[in-house]
Amino acid sequence: MNVSVTHLNDSVIKATYTINHEVVRLSSTHPLDVERIPVGGEIKPHDHDYYEISFVVAGKALHHTVDGTQRISPGSVIVIAPGGVHAFSQVEQTEVINLYYLAEWIAAGWREQWHERGLVPLFLAQTLFQREAKPKPAVLQLSAVEARAVETELGEIRDELKRTEPSLLFLKAALLKVLVRLSRASASGAEEFPEMVWAALQDIELCVDYGRMFDLHVLFRRWPISPDYGSRLFRQTTGLSPQEYYQRRRIQRACSLLLARENTATRVAMELGYADAAHFSRLFRRHMGIGPKDYRQKYVSSSPVGAGS
Repeated sequence: MNVSVTHLNDSVIKATYTINHEVVRLSSTHPLDVERIPVGGEIKPHDHDYYEISFVVAGKALHHTVDGTQRISPGSVIVIAPGGVHAFSQVEQTEVINLYYLAEWIAAGWREQWHERGLVPLFLAQTLFQREAKPKPAVLQLSAVEARAVETELGEIRDELKRTEPSLLFLKAALLKVLVRLSRASASGAEEFPEMVWAALQDIELCVDYGRMFDLHVLFRRWPISPDYGSRLFRQTTGLSPQEYYQRRRIQRACSLLLARENTATRVAMELGYADAAHFSRLFRRHMGIGPKDYRQKYVSSSPVGAGS
């Protein structure tokens, strides 16, 4: 269930710093991380450039977001999407387990994940679609039984990450189990898209998966509407035009492929149907802020280290 919120003039909360990759060093071999952290005192408003899920396992504190203030205690779970701002005060012997993950890595196969009520809206939507510049963190409350189950799952992830070559299959399966448990505990339901938009999303995903070019007119040919109207409805629902979403998903698919050591930027460009490596690099840089080779260097060569809330 969601934690009740008391409005205490937090509407102007603004990030004073950002926790980024230099702090949370995820990589191709460790695309997620779990760490147990004592919260020693007040934490000023900040945001992240990745998803963070924070599980309160001891103590209590006040948690501040643009929505107001929540009192958190053992069993509270805070979900912070990239760009979401939050802070802590009145911290009393608080300890959290933080979970971080590369959204591009887990976003592959999201069509199956969507059927788990609330999973994609909570844990992937900010990456998949054009959402708020400053998304609101979600705060959930687990029962004692649910909290123990999640803590056990997180312990298994930590143990797997200690292996010389952790199994990516194990890590992805364990992460999805945690996300499903949290989705079931959330009061938010699955995000309902109009039938036409849902069909368009799936068609675009197939184009990305099989390296096919996307054709707007073919996409909406089955519906008794014009491509212009279909595009407007798609944008109203997702924040992106169909073409923008297609390009966004191609680049996210490229990110996932680039995490494999054997995949060069040229090979990925060919697999995804780009005209040439130079065109692919330009589009990749436009979406990600760095080129595909820099992305590989950032994540494939990285080793994970600790982070903070």
